[in-house]
Amino acid sequence: MQDFESDFLNDGFVNLGSVLDKTVCHELVKKVYETRNFGPELFIEEKQHKDNQKPTKKNPGPGINLTEKFNLDFIENNNSFKNAMTKVLGPDYKIMLKKFIVGVPINWLPEWVNEETKDLMAANLNSWIKPEFQDITYFRGLDFHQDIIDHKSRFPDFITLYVYLEDVDMGMSPLVVIPRSHIFGATKFPHDVKIDWDVNNCIYSDRRKNTANLNYKFLTGNSGQIYFWSALTLHGTQSQTAVKPRISLRYLIERSKTSGEFLIDKLNKTINFELSLDVTRNDLNGAGESTKFKPMHGKILKSSHKTKKRKKT
Repeated sequence: MQDFESDFLNDGFVNLGSVLDKTVCHELVKKVYETRNFGPELFIEEKQHKDNQKPTKKNPGPGINLTEKFNLDFIENNNSFKNAMTKVLGPDYKIMLKKFIVGVPINWLPEWVNEETKDLMAANLNSWIKPEFQDITYFRGLDFHQDIIDHKSRFPDFITLYVYLEDVDMGMSPLVVIPRSHIFGATKFPHDVKIDWDVNNCIYSDRRKNTANLNYKFLTGNSGQIYFWSALTLHGTQSQTAVKPRISLRYLIERSKTSGEFLIDKLNKTINFELSLDVTRNDLNGAGESTKFKPMHGKILKSSHKTKKRKKT
């Protein structure tokens, strides 16, 4: 068994490595920059927002998705990409969604947007972005979550895959993943995760009296790097502290309809808890607005917050 296969079955997470052509990655980033002026100009006026909008998600979809304008064969026809997806999901795996993700530097934010979003658990900024630029998803941090959150009652037969198009350091809102956090199956957002940023440790509880002592990973990496994980693996980001944004690609890819047993099936069979939920989150009010504070992004990057140690399960 190749290393990535054992990593996926044990951790629900894989670092596939820097397998893509860096020159092509950099060229793609340059083309993305040419599509708009990145910075405060992306945001709508405060009066327009208050008169016409509520802070609900407005994410890329068919017809308003910047990925539709570019040829991404250098990723999707890459041998390492295809080999991994075939082993995990089967030979006829299907790309459900792909989109550009931008980690937004704080200095881009108009002051009123900063005030409205600084305490949100899921700081998706697209509701504050001009409609013509909503073909990308913009974030200023996102609390730990499972990607099953957007798929009520669905079996976790898909994975999330990220492509880093540029080198990503700690200031560029690197993804943070908790390997093995799939072990309790699907749990509601916001999740019960207590982080100790000093010793690379966290305590994850499923609120059903099951607790695990786990280590998290900051996914700093190189241009051309590919990471992927199960729909039940906890992950998030912190706020961008660098003045340069992080532009990456996010894919959701689902299992082949082909019969047989693939790595995603083997992984799900190891989980002795619920694999899907009719209600995936309880942080929203009746208007679909987040009502709770986030513990993860913002100043927490420099925090010395500590948690009490518990015995490993």
